[in-house]
Amino acid sequence: MNKSNYISVFGAVISAVFLGSPMNAQSAFSNIVRPENNGDIQTFVYNSKKAGTLLNEAADTRIYGGRPAQQGAWPWQVSLHTTSRVGQDQESRVLSQFCGGSLVARQWILTAAHCVQDFDKKITPTNDILIRTGNVNLWEGDFRKVSAVFPHPNYDPERTDNDVALIKLSEPINNSSGPVGAIPVLQNGNEMRQGPAVSIGWGLMEEGRIPGVLMETEIDVVSNDTCNAGFAEQTRRDLGGYLLSIGSANGIPQDKLEEAFSILAPNIGAALTNNMICAGVASGERSSCNGDSGGPLMMRRSDGGWIQVGIVSWGKMPLGAETSCGLPSLYGVYTRVSNYFDWIGTTIRSN
Repeated sequence: MNKSNYISVFGAVISAVFLGSPMNAQSAFSNIVRPENNGDIQTFVYNSKKAGTLLNEAADTRIYGGRPAQQGAWPWQVSLHTTSRVGQDQESRVLSQFCGGSLVARQWILTAAHCVQDFDKKITPTNDILIRTGNVNLWEGDFRKVSAVFPHPNYDPERTDNDVALIKLSEPINNSSGPVGAIPVLQNGNEMRQGPAVSIGWGLMEEGRIPGVLMETEIDVVSNDTCNAGFAEQTRRDLGGYLLSIGSANGIPQDKLEEAFSILAPNIGAALTNNMICAGVASGERSSCNGDSGGPLMMRRSDGGWIQVGIVSWGKMPLGAETSCGLPSLYGVYTRVSNYFDWIGTTIRSN
């Protein structure tokens, strides 16, 4: 999951405040925190895992209320690995994994754009990525080469909007050491209902634990307003903490900082676009996390099968938080795949 931190954008509003614009400022600062630079997703997930505790067995563990997946339960789930970090030992297999994805056709993987394109829109070279299929265990299965990467042309890394990409394998999957299969994607125009869903992945678990076995967790798709409300409140806290931080470092008078806060805080807008889905639980006890990015959000169809409705995209992490995920009122954000059904079909047919 792409970790989202508050980015300061004061502009003319701040300039006006520090030049003496009259305001009825209220003191509302709390949770003093500082931003951090996490770099590209491959490095960020690798460092996060490197600092954690590797679990060779997933039994009796949980990922924010989840459980280990059974072999063959999700045959479309794949893992993305950094080629240069893949070795023969279990640890390197786990640490090299940085994102997930889903098989949507014999030669095509659906994932998140931020898994294959950095903040400067540089696309990851195909020989830097290996796709592993056919097993819930990261140290088993089949590694497959990549021939092409297609992030959505309108991917916006600033807002993590249009966070969807396709990866073409060098060869169609004809043989496998374990179960593989494709998952259907929700079509454009079909109703996107709220309710129970499942998210899967090899992302970080509670207390910095790192699973080597695919984990699954049940969450709920809720309204985008639910995400927006929680994110806005956290951004307000982060904004206050950030203003206090730069004020202390630069000798800015307290009244001016409070004045800036009183102007900016009421103007915090919606974090989610219509291309996004909000899902999780209010307590944060069940959630996707770093390393789960690109994996599927799935719901049951009326016939009992599964359909992919979302892609693990991003989450709000408070500045200075000690844990990346599982935070109350901060739900996970997923790409709304039905909005890209036509783009997915067109890209596959033309390439």
